[in-house]
Amino acid sequence: MTSHITAEIAGTGRFLPETTMDNFALYAKDELRSAFDVDRARVSVRADEPDTLTDAEVFDRWARQVTGIRSRRILTPESGLTTEDMCARAARAAMEDGDVGPDDLDLIYLASLTCSDEVPNGACTVADRIGAPNLGGFTFNAACAGYVYAIANAWAAIVAGMAETVLVVSGDTLTRYVDYSDVRTAVVFGDGAGAAVLRKTDGDRGVLGRPVMAGRFDRSPLYMVGQGWETDDEPFPKLHMEGGPRILRRAINTMVSAGEDSLALAGLGWDAVDAVIPHQANLRITKGIEKQLDLERGRVIHNIGEYGNMSASTVAVTLDEVMRGMHGEMPDPATLVLTAIGGGYTVAATTIRV
Repeated sequence: MTSHITAEIAGTGRFLPETTMDNFALYAKDELRSAFDVDRARVSVRADEPDTLTDAEVFDRWARQVTGIRSRRILTPESGLTTEDMCARAARAAMEDGDVGPDDLDLIYLASLTCSDEVPNGACTVADRIGAPNLGGFTFNAACAGYVYAIANAWAAIVAGMAETVLVVSGDTLTRYVDYSDVRTAVVFGDGAGAAVLRKTDGDRGVLGRPVMAGRFDRSPLYMVGQGWETDDEPFPKLHMEGGPRILRRAINTMVSAGEDSLALAGLGWDAVDAVIPHQANLRITKGIEKQLDLERGRVIHNIGEYGNMSASTVAVTLDEVMRGMHGEMPDPATLVLTAIGGGYTVAATTIRV
């Protein structure tokens, strides 16, 4: 057993909106249907007789072929919920899982770029809604790498002695910011939230080695215009994600490289890994990671098909599913690599024994 201080995962949780929108329901939106080039897509879809497919079937085949996504969760206005509400529900699930009460928490870190309020900041709102109105913490935007960034900062706070128990939450409602006439972007995103409670330990489980964080400015792959900066000819909402082979290759290589750096800091190699939980941006990306790694004893987890890209929450939700056995049995203990790349670019990875 090691004697150094680190942060272990005490509990995890997730919240997914009730409303599911599959590709057929998405195609029913007038803006998207008008912008989608059915004839061009019909030529490219893999089907025995593409000419017999309806336009909606062509869109569904195209969406699954290009992104791997069959459906996504949508936080509808009718739900009466906000991003902060989703985060609070995921947080409460994680606290229940870890048998942690509001008074046990020392800090809260919230990763989000779609909170309903800029002020009060989302972390304060979530803290209040879980019964910890005086809890310190803050909200930050590291795009799709935000949850792993949050885990890294929670680990740092625990190692530095600032806290013993930290609530890490991620949540986004990106479907509210989608321009449905931008088909390649609109097809990708879904809504959801995930959370984890990290707790001080000197045992042999928890974050192994220093987490990895990096970044480089590049606006082209993904950008989202701030609400106060829209112009008359570029109305709100504005969320755009570029596609293409170059972006896919960069995402694959960057997440693999970040994972390798994290493992090196933990004194391990890929042969010690039981599962890799990458950011779920596109099934071709996570499948590309799987092919590049060729793990000896572990596997890469995929779940984008039912959820879409939930920004930083993809790692949070997938981690909770893995911890609850939804992706098959894991050894005890299990070594996990969490790795993510986000628009900006932001990059983060960590190796955790659970």
